[in-house]
Amino acid sequence: MNITRDTDFEGLDIAMLALMVSEDIQDQPVLIEGLQLLRDLRAEIRPYISASDDQGRREQLLHAFYHELKFSGDWNNYYAPENCLLEQVLSQRSGLPITLGIVLMHLAHSIELPVRGVCFPGNFLLLFPGDEPVFIDPFTGEAWDNEQQSLMLRANLGDLTRMESKYIQEADQRQILSRLVSVTKACMLQSRCLPEALRASEVSLVMNPDDPYEIRDRGLVYEQLECPQFAAHDYSYFIEHCPQDPVTPVLKVQLAMLDHDAIILH
Repeated sequence: MNITRDTDFEGLDIAMLALMVSEDIQDQPVLIEGLQLLRDLRAEIRPYISASDDQGRREQLLHAFYHELKFSGDWNNYYAPENCLLEQVLSQRSGLPITLGIVLMHLAHSIELPVRGVCFPGNFLLLFPGDEPVFIDPFTGEAWDNEQQSLMLRANLGDLTRMESKYIQEADQRQILSRLVSVTKACMLQSRCLPEALRASEVSLVMNPDDPYEIRDRGLVYEQLECPQFAAHDYSYFIEHCPQDPVTPVLKVQLAMLDHDAIILH
């Protein structure tokens, strides 16, 4: 596995980390291919960047990315697994907010343009700092003002939710990578790519050891893979560590059914 507890999440390039995750989840060698695609992309975009100031470089980068290089958000197959795997995003030039955002962050770093990631509820954003910070939706390339942020926030967390600074805090690379793995796991589950979903759970647990919610999610995957003993172990861990969680009573019923099935199998 590429991602380990000793991985330098803040020192390595964010796109390289995403490729390492993709290789781990697919259990296939994609890192070298992905790094070559990144090299090609950096060379392809450089002729479009000539401005000396941050605002000019940002505008040139975004125009070139979406109009010259033809990257775009995948509206038609949003939850398709390939939209989560960076080497495929680089090849097909379409993806999700988190994967397109990672590619843009890589390119911005390559032209010495400051950029930060924001794990906003429901949509990963890019923050270009300055006297007037600019928030960009990587899925469309459009800037988000306060009204758009508030609309997305209420759509994801409820109508009574109000904007707070915590929602637009800069994320470190470990947090961005965790978001990527979580999104990938969800897409794999929706597409019934269960071995990949399980490996995504394992990567999450490398990054967040002993997290009961990650362990619960792994149990859900084990159950779908018809591994009742492993699922029961993970459910038991969650029940023990999160007795007050609203999901716990449901998992207790599920655990009893798994134990019953295990007795029958024996």
